[in-house]
Amino acid sequence: MQISTQTVQDVLVVGLSGRLDSHTVGDVGDRIAAIGTGDAKRVLLNLSGLDYVSSAGLRIVLRLSRLLQSHGGELKVSDAQPMVAQVLETAGFDSLLRIHATQDQALAAFSGG
Repeated sequence: MQISTQTVQDVLVVGLSGRLDSHTVGDVGDRIAAIGTGDAKRVLLNLSGLDYVSSAGLRIVLRLSRLLQSHGGELKVSDAQPMVAQVLETAGFDSLLRIHATQDQALAAFSGG
């Protein structure tokens, strides 16, 4: 599991690559908590490199969303691969989070475009 971060405009883009499951959530959870309580108020979770997400991984995404909301921030998700997108939809995350097909669409949604 790899996590990358970059700032695009005023949005912190967090890229996840690999598998987000019970074997990887420990380290990822710590990094996600730090992001959720950090200075960034606009966070985009780019899932283009994520091959698999389990229920443990879904909890991490939900945790990030809740941490950001409690600190006046906002989370958007983009570029989910078909299998990951299906898991997000099946779990009802499409009603909890703003999920966009592309990073550009998500960035535009932050700026109200």
